[in-house]
Amino acid sequence: MADKKESRVVFNYRRALREPKKIRQITEYYYLPFTIELIPALNFVVFLILTFLTGWIIKKFYPYAFSNTWFIFLVCVPLLFTWLVTKIKPEGKNIYRFIYDYVNYLFTIKIPKKKYCNGKEVEWMNEKKITFKECVWVVDKKNGKTKASVENNKEQYAINENGRRVRLLSYKE
Repeated sequence: MADKKESRVVFNYRRALREPKKIRQITEYYYLPFTIELIPALNFVVFLILTFLTGWIIKKFYPYAFSNTWFIFLVCVPLLFTWLVTKIKPEGKNIYRFIYDYVNYLFTIKIPKKKYCNGKEVEWMNEKKITFKECVWVVDKKNGKTKASVENNKEQYAINENGRRVRLLSYKE
C-alpha cells in the first residue's frame, strides 16, 4: 500500500491584516462615493488645525496677509504636508516612528555621550589617559624563551607547566 502524504494548507493573512483602515460611511445614512484612508485623513485634520492656527497668528500681526489666498493657504498647505508625510519614509519607517526613535536616541545616547560595544555600554571610553602594561616573553622552564605563534608559521600556542595555552603575558611572575 502506498504511503499517503498529508498536505497542510497554510494561509497567510499578513497582507489582509496590513490593509489600511478606510472611511466609507460618515453617518448612518450618508456614504462617501469613494474611500478615504484613516491615517492620511487624521494627518490632514491635524495639519489643517496647525495651518489655521499659524495663519490666524500671522493675521493678528498682518491683517491683510491672506486677503485673497486664505482658502488656498488653508487647504493646499495641509494637503502638501499630508502628501509628504505619506511619501517620506526615512530608513523604511513611518515618519512619526522615525522622529520618536531619533529623539529617543538623541536624549538617551547622543547628548549624554554614551559609548556602546556589542550592545553593552562601555564606561571607560571617556577616560583621557590609557595605560598599557609591558608585554614580556613567555618562558618555559625546560626550553627557555618561546616564540609567539604570530612569529612563525606553525600557529601553535606555548603550553606552560599548568597545561594552559599561553602566548604573551602582560605581567612578570
